[in-house]
Amino acid sequence: DVRTQPKPPEVFDSMVTISFEKHTLSNGLDVILHEDHNVPVVAVNVWYHVGSKDEEVGRTGFAHLFEHVMFEGTKHHNRSHFEPLQKAGANLNGSTTPDRTNYWEDVPTNYLELALWLEADRMGFLLDALDQERLDIQRDVVKNERRQSYENRPYGMAHWHIQEALYPMPHPYHWMTIGSQEDLNAATLDDIKNFFKRFYSPTNASLAIAGDIQMGEALELANRYFGDLPPGEAVPRKGRHDSSLKGRVELEMRDKVTLPRTYIAWPTPPEGDPDDPALEIYQAIMSDGQTSRLHKSLVYEKQIAQGAGMRYHSSEIAGQCMLQVTAAEGHDLAEVEAAAEAEMERLLKEPPTEEEMTRVKNRIEASHFRQLARIGGFGGRADQLNHFSVFAQDPDLINTSLDKYMSVTREDVLRVAETVLGDNQVRLRVLPEPSLSPATVALDRTVMPPPKSEPSFTPPTPSGTKLSNGMGVTVVEQRGMPIVAFGLLMDAGASRDPQDLPGLAGFTAQMLPEGTTSRTSQEIAQAFEFIGSRISTDGRREYTLLSAETLTKHWPTALELTADLVLNPNFPDHEIERVRREHLTDLRRGKDEPNAVAEQLMAGLVFNRDSGYGHPLAGTEKSIAALTRNDLVSQFQRDYGPANANLIVVGDVSIYEAVKHAESVFGGWQSSDPSANGRAPVEPSNGAATVYLVDKPGAPQSVIRALNTTIPRSHPDYLGLTLMNYSFGGQFSARLNQNLRQEKGYSYGYQSNIQWYRGPSLMLAGGSVQTEVTKESVYETLKEYNEVRGSRPISQEELDIAKQGILRSYPAAFERPAAVLGQVLQMVQFGLPEDYFQTVRSKLEAVTLEDIHRITQELVRPDQLKILVVGDRQTIEPGLRELDVPTVVLDVDGVETT
Repeated sequence: DVRTQPKPPEVFDSMVTISFEKHTLSNGLDVILHEDHNVPVVAVNVWYHVGSKDEEVGRTGFAHLFEHVMFEGTKHHNRSHFEPLQKAGANLNGSTTPDRTNYWEDVPTNYLELALWLEADRMGFLLDALDQERLDIQRDVVKNERRQSYENRPYGMAHWHIQEALYPMPHPYHWMTIGSQEDLNAATLDDIKNFFKRFYSPTNASLAIAGDIQMGEALELANRYFGDLPPGEAVPRKGRHDSSLKGRVELEMRDKVTLPRTYIAWPTPPEGDPDDPALEIYQAIMSDGQTSRLHKSLVYEKQIAQGAGMRYHSSEIAGQCMLQVTAAEGHDLAEVEAAAEAEMERLLKEPPTEEEMTRVKNRIEASHFRQLARIGGFGGRADQLNHFSVFAQDPDLINTSLDKYMSVTREDVLRVAETVLGDNQVRLRVLPEPSLSPATVALDRTVMPPPKSEPSFTPPTPSGTKLSNGMGVTVVEQRGMPIVAFGLLMDAGASRDPQDLPGLAGFTAQMLPEGTTSRTSQEIAQAFEFIGSRISTDGRREYTLLSAETLTKHWPTALELTADLVLNPNFPDHEIERVRREHLTDLRRGKDEPNAVAEQLMAGLVFNRDSGYGHPLAGTEKSIAALTRNDLVSQFQRDYGPANANLIVVGDVSIYEAVKHAESVFGGWQSSDPSANGRAPVEPSNGAATVYLVDKPGAPQSVIRALNTTIPRSHPDYLGLTLMNYSFGGQFSARLNQNLRQEKGYSYGYQSNIQWYRGPSLMLAGGSVQTEVTKESVYETLKEYNEVRGSRPISQEELDIAKQGILRSYPAAFERPAAVLGQVLQMVQFGLPEDYFQTVRSKLEAVTLEDIHRITQELVRPDQLKILVVGDRQTIEPGLRELDVPTVVLDVDGVETT
């Protein structure tokens, strides 16, 4: 019976052991090796033990600046670090925190030497290629990152004020990692170089190589490329540094926001402190999930807060715990602050229950294995091995770190709540601006190492079948980690919305976890959270997906709970009204965020606004206010049922077990109207090129989206257009980003992508740019569109790079269950054959340069581009009207205005 409450499971899985070797080269570089042959991918991960805490007053932001500079070229490879790696099909990135800087590349096995050569060259020979021009361009990129991530984002500057007050000078965490713009502007080239010489050396670094390797061979390669680099001076380590904050500090700021918000932050101990795990569990009890104490009380029951949560983070020398609560419309901060503090007080009187402790520990355990399922990337095995080696000098903590959470008791949680989170705190209130209305080796480093022979990789072949009621089931068995990911794919997307009720499909999907005939909303959330999982409902243009990822031992329970949502939906009236209020508030708040405004309006510029593809996915204030329970029931009865459903299961479960269990929980599901599988017509709007301007007064950046319709996913030119887009704007080294970020410094990132549909798809390009260069950015965008189909068509070299990049990155898409689920989802959604994963390589290789040129001429139409610009009208409109494209002004609802 899918409606029975889950029984308490066996509490914890036995630990999956991550085997490794750690070596230290003669120059002090630590090398950590881990072997796993699941897919032909190797993760190369480098940590430098330097972050913003290692900077000085007046010289802040240097560590983060180097995160950018180190991608720009070295003595023996004096061009973009991205270029050769993306040709190889690698995924790569980097990040900076107060404590460390990391860089990682996940590469096909035969490109391991390339990744090591590049990493060694920027460790040993970066400064030979760093000149004033390169420094100035990256300084501009960082300025754009600051505008995009902080200044042009609602509540974005709050953390700056909190950080400064929570860690009074001379604490090394006093400033944000991105640093002071004044400090960066004042920094000379010599200042920057001296910082690098001090911190970026083998003695201050750790290299992890994980994946499809032989350990002895990998160690020899590490010695070959890194062994003769000079060690550098030893860097004195900063030890624990508690905040000197005494008493309460109260701050207030104004921002372009609709709802007021309060932050309360406490200084806490650093990572590794005995109280660290208990504080993590305290935070989770208070704020993780719908049944957490803060969310349940303030958001669900009292409905006085739009959001209420708590974040805890322990860093190397100190930590912080932060409460964040946003008042709902019609409620003030005094009320929500009092309610949040009352919940914190209640925990002292009503300590965590055993159910709460088990729920949180199950979540931590599930999160632990989800991270270990990935070899590379942020938080994967290579990253964790470096983390524990750098901060604790013990990479084996990757195998024991879970234990410290499992041993936390209720008494531990009560103790840290009483002793750590006290009167020493920073309280910041963010209020709406008054004018707003709601809304040793011999090595020739000059020679790039060639790849070894291509590793063999056979992607899995999904097994598809049907249940007795006709519902599709697709299974991919993937052993290794005790994890199962699954998704129930419904042919019930927003394209089916009635013309007068845009957003109905998404709202219906949103309501599914809000109550069944046997469980309330809170009971559903509690059941999922108890097993360390959560149900995600994702309403898209052409489908709705209910998905979850869970430990293997809990997956039958998770599937039974999911089945209850679609077999026994109830749509309780009181939950509809609660969700409606939250949804309407989110729509109004979205008008504060330029990117959200662009997202809401862009489809209506290229499709008929009243069609299933032109209206905003989230609906409008008018439609959400008008929909009724009968509308939800009618939509569900029309679009949900086994005839419109496919269950996809990936992970640590056999095909037999998956199908058997699916039949037991879904076999009795019958379609109420199985013939209702029609589709709303798609109406592209392919008029002349036009700039649409939406005013956001005072915005420090302009958000640009260049839009046009293109072919359906089923079209024979799908692969050709995918390849063309890869070169045009589909990755870091593509034309758009090279022009607007790398060469001109206008943007933090400027790219293009295609939203594929069964009907006409949507191609879009753009990014956020400095307000002062909005006209120039639109001009450069149009120039790139015109040149790619005119004076500068895609070259054979660009096509080869695109093919290599896509094909070589293919194995990484099958590394872990959640990633495989995403691949199979597309296969099922678009009706691709079961052997698609095996045949796509030969089909992609068969695309010719003539095909690319023909496709570009037919499908890239700059004369039909709809260019949406959201920014400060007073500053940017005169320049936009100088372009050879008409400009139309819209309000934030997309209505033409003057």
